[in-house]
Amino acid sequence: MHNRDKLDAIKGFGQRNLTSLKPLLAHAHEAVWVERLKTWLTACALSPKGALRAAALEYAVVDLVTLELSRQSYTLADDGLQLTDRGGTLVVRRTLAELLLVLSTCDARSARQLAALACASRNERLEQIRSRIIESV
Repeated sequence: MHNRDKLDAIKGFGQRNLTSLKPLLAHAHEAVWVERLKTWLTACALSPKGALRAAALEYAVVDLVTLELSRQSYTLADDGLQLTDRGGTLVVRRTLAELLLVLSTCDARSARQLAALACASRNERLEQIRSRIIESV
């Protein structure tokens, strides 16, 4: 059961962030996750209860990490990867942080699990990127 304050917070989150992420999503190339993220943000704004399903939240977190990583360029450095922001990384990170903050006010455990999922997804993707760069050299 979701309380009215949480639903209102998610609705506001969806309205703000659908607008702020739209330009970044327009330049992303992977249609599946882009459309899924747009649909989820729209659901936050229009039907927040549905957007709060566990599976929907997990996809949203992974898709936000994917969007964040798509806004960076990568080069191999002596100590790993050098990341360069191509514009928008901060907006996406702020969006993810806002989502986790909104969720933590009512369900700290789920927010922690989603934060751990975001971290694991980011680390896994960065390792894949590093491996691909090494293979191409």
